[in-house]
Amino acid sequence: MSQYNEKIPIPARLRWREIRVRIFPFLIFVLVAGVVMWLWRDRVEATTMIGRVVGKQAEVRSPQAGSLADMTVSAFDSVRAGDVIARLVTTDPQLMQAELAVVLAQIELIRLSRDPFVDQERNLLNYESMQVDLMENRARLGMARIHKQQALREYERLESMDERGLTAQEMLERAKTEYEALQEEVVVIEELVDRLQARLERFDLDKVRDRWDESDPLAAALKVHQRTLERIEAEMMPVTLRAPVSGQVAQVFKMSGEFVDQGDPILRIYAPQPDYIVGYIRHPLFVQPEPGMQVLVRRQGRERREAIMEIESVGVQMETVEQFTSLFPEQPFETIGLPVRIALNHDLDLRPGEVVDMRLMH
Repeated sequence: MSQYNEKIPIPARLRWREIRVRIFPFLIFVLVAGVVMWLWRDRVEATTMIGRVVGKQAEVRSPQAGSLADMTVSAFDSVRAGDVIARLVTTDPQLMQAELAVVLAQIELIRLSRDPFVDQERNLLNYESMQVDLMENRARLGMARIHKQQALREYERLESMDERGLTAQEMLERAKTEYEALQEEVVVIEELVDRLQARLERFDLDKVRDRWDESDPLAAALKVHQRTLERIEAEMMPVTLRAPVSGQVAQVFKMSGEFVDQGDPILRIYAPQPDYIVGYIRHPLFVQPEPGMQVLVRRQGRERREAIMEIESVGVQMETVEQFTSLFPEQPFETIGLPVRIALNHDLDLRPGEVVDMRLMH
């Protein structure tokens, strides 16, 4: 009888099948539930606010209509506040040449009208002659500078085309030679103008003071032409454009040689350091935000690092928030939120423009 009471051995194959059918599903359920709870707490926690990190940014715009020259920066270049980034030529070279030609003709007329027939007027005539020579060479200097600028633009244009294989090397060499010759001519005339100016300053005015009267027609004409030359020289000077902030050039809208109107954007600069965070609390507001309230700020990304910061100020008007649209795509209408400014600490090493998740700590 004892042999009838013995347990029938269960094969290991059947025991393994029992474990797979009854125990494995339970263990997998517990494991998946634990992972889901961890992910929910760490990554899918309800976001009541969203914000964007704000840093300094500036646009360089054209103060006047003109053409850009000597552009020294391009996209992703680093600049410091006050650095020269370009020059703006605000006058038409053809118009300046025409005005200078008129001044030269009038100066030549004055030169021919002088009559040095008496020796006692020689000092006065020498003084007048030096003034006429000075104004004439200043006008020639203006013409030479205009021709030099035109030659430089032509050389830069041909050089750019040569880099793409669109022009002959002979044309580029000819343009370079012409530019260098005009550059040398400008230097020579500048030296001549400086010498004439120095001679006039050393001239003994006591010998001509009695005869030199600014109410005299000749003296008045010389004074008018001198003022005209000063105006033309001032108009010929290009406007220097400088970087208003330190940072990196993000976008370049215009290049050297392009014409711009007054107010046209030329480039945009972003500062590398953030200043504060602008957060938006989704409408309807369940909690009224106040300055000094703490906010949990969390980076979007794999690590999900977080830090506690404080509200500095609260906006007075609801605004449409594009970032909320991606968070709540099921909402058929535009999402609005109340903007708040949040003081930034540097625990999270945030970048300007970065979007962060936030939650009020109340």
